[in-house]
Amino acid sequence: MAITIQHLLERGELSIDDDITFHTHVEVARLFGRDYKGHQQATIRLDEHTDVWFPKLFPNRDWLNELSPQGTEITMRPADGGQYSHRMASTRREDVITFGKETRTGDYRFCGVFRFNPHLSSAARWVFDRIATTVTFDGNGGHGFEERTLRAGQEDLTAESAPVDLDLIESFDRRVDEGRFAVEDREVVARTRGSAQRTFATRVKRNYEWTCAVTGIRTPEFLVASHIVPWSEDPSIRLDPSNGICLSTFVDRAFDAGFLSITPTGMTRVRWENCGEDPSLHADLARLDAITLARPRDDVPDPEKLRRRLELGY
Repeated sequence: MAITIQHLLERGELSIDDDITFHTHVEVARLFGRDYKGHQQATIRLDEHTDVWFPKLFPNRDWLNELSPQGTEITMRPADGGQYSHRMASTRREDVITFGKETRTGDYRFCGVFRFNPHLSSAARWVFDRIATTVTFDGNGGHGFEERTLRAGQEDLTAESAPVDLDLIESFDRRVDEGRFAVEDREVVARTRGSAQRTFATRVKRNYEWTCAVTGIRTPEFLVASHIVPWSEDPSIRLDPSNGICLSTFVDRAFDAGFLSITPTGMTRVRWENCGEDPSLHADLARLDAITLARPRDDVPDPEKLRRRLELGY
């Protein structure tokens, strides 16, 4: 690597923009005050809530780990026959300072700080959302990071309960009226995300007359304005009503977690290959299959955005 460990220790921080690689776990461990002769385990425990994590971001005999194209989410699945799959039931990680290895012969690259997402995770997969792109350290065990944004991949249901700023909501409303739908990442803190979602949700739900486009549910407490192209994928359309559908909470969860897709023609399709062996879930999802979305008053779901979501793998 072009920069020495000593230089990093003197600087006291590392950002994903530095694009620095590390040959071994031992080099990384020195940043966090660990003087190892060797280290092969997947994690180094720093405190009760934080690990340094060294995932292999390529298929291997034990794990199938995937970093999203935007670098904002890591999905971890056990490989069939892997010797560590039992840890999915016995271990839980919270915040992980992540140094990923992208090829079998490659080095470790800092990917950011990620947080376990219990809403998208299950016994078969763990999902981690990136919450920081810079980590600090002092070489003696001290470490930290600033959670600058709400989880980039955070789902709309959670965002609708995030704190809001009434002045921001007014500002976002003006943007939408003017046809400006962007919310740039540099603007986003937790209160911004909540305010943007409030603006988006009001427009989308009103567009569908406060009714789920799939089930017809009208009780407000069970309705969510769901992004088609997820918030994390494109800042330019985060407020765009044509990028939203009013869904009930169950349908939104199925859509968000990959159990339900919507075709560019506005037809639902259950992705049975993702559903596992849960007969009750199968029965509930069967009622959502092959349904044509109810047509909203004004901004219909953009077919190109629906197509793009499918292409993105959601």
